[in-house]
Amino acid sequence: MDEVRHKHGGDVFSNKNCIDFSANINPLGMSEYVRKSILESVDSCERYPDTKCRGLRKALSVHEKFSAENIICTNGAAELIFAICFSYKPKKALLTAPSFGEYAEALTACGCDIEYYYLDENNDFAAGYDFIEKIGYGTDIVFFTNPNNPVGNSYDYQFIKSLYEKCRENKTLLAVDECFLDFIDRGNDISAKRLLNEYDNTIIIKALTKFYAVPGLRIGYGLCKNSAMLSRISLCLQAWNVSSLAQTAGEHCFDDKNFENKTIKYIKEEKIYLLRELKNLGVKVYGSSANYIFFKEDENFSKDMLKLGILVRDCRNYEGLSAGFYRIAVRRHDENTKLVEVWRKRKKG
Repeated sequence: MDEVRHKHGGDVFSNKNCIDFSANINPLGMSEYVRKSILESVDSCERYPDTKCRGLRKALSVHEKFSAENIICTNGAAELIFAICFSYKPKKALLTAPSFGEYAEALTACGCDIEYYYLDENNDFAAGYDFIEKIGYGTDIVFFTNPNNPVGNSYDYQFIKSLYEKCRENKTLLAVDECFLDFIDRGNDISAKRLLNEYDNTIIIKALTKFYAVPGLRIGYGLCKNSAMLSRISLCLQAWNVSSLAQTAGEHCFDDKNFENKTIKYIKEEKIYLLRELKNLGVKVYGSSANYIFFKEDENFSKDMLKLGILVRDCRNYEGLSAGFYRIAVRRHDENTKLVEVWRKRKKG
C-alpha cells in the first residue's frame, strides 16, 4: 500500500541529508509568533480541542474578511477534499490533468467516474475555455486549482467567473483550490471568493500549510456561503479533527503583519534569480506563477540530483505527465545557489 498512495513531495524520511526542493513551503519558515504560541500552549494537549474551532475560525474570518460561520476547519486541505467527495458521493467529475492527486484519489475512493481534460504542453499546460465547455448536466462536481499544482499557471478573474457561471447553469458542485494563491502578488484580485454570494453550490479550499510553513500541523479550511453544504460536509469529519496545537498556531499565523509582504517580496526576488539561472542552463520552464517552478529535463534528472544532495519533485506520477517533468520550490538564497551549482555541475558531467 505504501507504494501506491501518497506520492507527494517532502519525503525527507526516505531521503535524508538532502536539501528538499520537492515541497512548496515558505522559505522564510514559521513565524516566531506561531512558534512561541505552540510552545506556550503545550499544556492544552491535556484537554480535548475545541470541536468548533471557534478561535481559529475567528482569526481566519478577520484574515479572509469572511464570516466565521461560513468557514469550516479541517486536518489539512486533503481532509476537506475527501469530506467533500464522501458527503456528496458524485457519480461524474471533471478534472484537469495534471493537477493535485488527492482529487482523483478521493473521487475514486467514493466510486466516482472521472473525466480528464488533459493540459497541452504546447499551450504551456494552461486550461482554455474549452475546459469550461466540457461541464454539462451530467457533471456532478468540478475540482479546479488556481494556481495549478504542479505547473503553477494562474487564471484571471474572468476565467474563474465563466467557470462559476457554467457550473451554476448545470447545477454542478464547484470546488476551487486556492492553497497557493497567497503566494501571488494581488492574489485576491483573481480569487473566487467574491463569487460565493452569486452561486452557493461552491466551496473554496485553502490551507495555512504552505504560506505559513506549518505542514506538520495540518491546518486546512473551506469558505462557503451554503450553510447546508457545510453541515453536510462536516458530517464526514471526525470530532476533534483539528488538534489544540494546530488551532492555537493557526490563530497566531496572522500576528506578524509584515509576514505576507516579506514572503511575497522574497519569493519574487528568488524566483527571478532561479528563472534566470535555469534559462542559462537551457532548461524549458512552464507556467510557474506561484512559489514553485515547473520544468522539463531528462528522465534521470531527479535520481542524479538526489545523489548530489538535492531532492526535487519528479512529476511523472501525475495524471497527464510522462517522465521528464519536474517541480522545484523556491527556497532560501543560499539553497537556491547550491541548487544551481549542483545543476551546473551535472550538466558539465
